[in-house]
Amino acid sequence: MNIGIYLVSNYPKKSTFLEAVEICNNLDVDFLEIGIPFSDPIADGEVLEKVSFEMLEKYSTLDFFESLFEVKKLFKKRLYAMTYSNIPHSLKDQFNKYSKVLDGVILADLPTREAIIFEKKLGCNIIKFATPESRLSDLDLAIKSTKDFIYFISKRGITGGNFALDSQTVQKINYCKKHTKVYLGFGIRNANDVAKASQVSDGVIIGTQAAIELQKGIQDFERFIKSLKLINL
Repeated sequence: MNIGIYLVSNYPKKSTFLEAVEICNNLDVDFLEIGIPFSDPIADGEVLEKVSFEMLEKYSTLDFFESLFEVKKLFKKRLYAMTYSNIPHSLKDQFNKYSKVLDGVILADLPTREAIIFEKKLGCNIIKFATPESRLSDLDLAIKSTKDFIYFISKRGITGGNFALDSQTVQKINYCKKHTKVYLGFGIRNANDVAKASQVSDGVIIGTQAAIELQKGIQDFERFIKSLKLINL
């Protein structure tokens, strides 16, 4: 069972953010997803949206890019960045420079068909999404084009909320798992959620709760990561 942690770049300040990265490395988190804040984060729930806006007031997009190099020095496993398509589209040259340190890019506003086009333009691995609404043809396209894993959004709507899977969603996850790895995101907050997700997926991505714990303080964040890794299956 792979556990991935989503950290918003430089939140709550750069030094604390890098300390959180180091904790994730030392506690053997399987991969990191670094959020590059964007002014219209349509997939983010209230917590992550607020965090993104706070960071945009303090730092520039290039500051967030620069931090990726520092993260790469501290974190020895897989590293991904999450943002929205406007950023690589408008800052292509800069984005290409920094994406070289990444194992993949997650563009939250792109369906699979458009992600494939972006992947060719950018020359980097773009993670494909699936959702409870995905049609069989969408799943087949994601399976065919994935180079890593499918990011399966566990519920309708935005990040945060509670973790739950209906029977149709489980069927779609199982269909994808026959062909590639599937990681679940959205609504996964604690060790119990991780345990439930482990019954149907290969991994999880935890974002909102990680931001909440980091907001409390670095020691709370470290305790939170330890609590998740205790049941890493």
